[in-house]
Amino acid sequence: MNADMTPLSVGQLLEVTVERLAFGGEAVTRTGGGEDGDGGLVVFVPFGVPGDRLQVEITEIEKKFARGKIVEILTPSPDRVAPRCRHFGDCGGCQFQQVDYAVQLQQKGEFVRDALVRNGGFEWPEPIVVHRAEPWGYRSRTQLKLHATSGLRGDGRRGRLRRKERQPRPRPATAGGPPTLGFHRAFRHSVVDIQECPVLAPALEQGMSDVRTALAAMDAEDLPYQIEGACGVDGASWAPDLPGMKKDLVEHHVGRFRYLIEPESFFQANHRLVGELVAGAIGEEQGELAFDLYAGVGLLSLPLADRFARVVAVEDERRAATLGRVNAKVNEQNNVTYLRATTEQFLSKNKERPDLVVLDPPRVGAKPAIPALLKLAAPRMVYVSCDPQTLARDLRTLCDGGYQVERVEAYDMFPQTYHVESVATLRRSS
Repeated sequence: MNADMTPLSVGQLLEVTVERLAFGGEAVTRTGGGEDGDGGLVVFVPFGVPGDRLQVEITEIEKKFARGKIVEILTPSPDRVAPRCRHFGDCGGCQFQQVDYAVQLQQKGEFVRDALVRNGGFEWPEPIVVHRAEPWGYRSRTQLKLHATSGLRGDGRRGRLRRKERQPRPRPATAGGPPTLGFHRAFRHSVVDIQECPVLAPALEQGMSDVRTALAAMDAEDLPYQIEGACGVDGASWAPDLPGMKKDLVEHHVGRFRYLIEPESFFQANHRLVGELVAGAIGEEQGELAFDLYAGVGLLSLPLADRFARVVAVEDERRAATLGRVNAKVNEQNNVTYLRATTEQFLSKNKERPDLVVLDPPRVGAKPAIPALLKLAAPRMVYVSCDPQTLARDLRTLCDGGYQVERVEAYDMFPQTYHVESVATLRRSS
């Protein structure tokens, strides 16, 4: 059926072929439906695999695309595999367990390359290198939900609740039984109770039973909304404090460095690949002065201090900045100065010009700081990003302001999901 000839309607059934995966976790199909991808309106379908021939039901129609759900897999792709987790498809934590891992890697490279071209306006004909490690049992941090904490809709529509639609969140109901403990459901504003999670490091997956036991001993009105967990060389720790389980610091080893974090601390969650990410970000950089912006607990600050005479680490979250100072002291990196400030506050008062700026901003990117970064005009820059689209946007602004992108590589820090980490190196034009 051609979408230009016959309007779509919600509930309509179509036969489509999956072309590729999209950043965000869905498969891309078209209403043209032909094997040769003969045009038509794009239809996003969860849990498809490139090469699948599907019957889908249209669930939502927008001006430039539609969404659907799989009714039947007519001809499975040769790259379709059996999901390892029994909760896959109901739990919203993973999107790609049905996709062969080699294809996941190839598609994630395309996520980054596509963002550079479409969002950044770069010419990028070459594939993006994607670094990988063991794709199971890798997560050393987690947030277990007892009650929905996202703004996702619960009425069957996609998107987030508008502020005026949101109601005060009640405490998790136990109905006389143990509380629900798990993750947000896929596309719904509720929590699925999970019994296993094969992407979690074993210490966290096994520790969920201890968390359940502790929660069962609590009164319903005292239950938290979520439990944060982290594991390291000495096992797992959980926050907040639970009956019989006191929160403690967790120790990670990355290269020769020891990092102490809390369960609530941000730290790269893939303990199998984090060392390669650090090595890729720092490379062979060296000099007198380096700035580590959005520094967290010092993951990049400490190895930078081996290569630079001085490192200034900037972090605005109080506990992260405190732990960064602790980690610098524990590792005897006395040439690291930790400042608690936002990146914009620091740059507005800074009087020094570093040899290198490293920035690892949150998902929204570094847009507010870029004017000051361009004024700073450091000769070299490394941008670590967890969102290809905001990375491409910021790289375009930096390049328009006098930088050149020398290299972009990706790191699959979250196998079985659509998320991908990127490292871009830039040099100031002469």
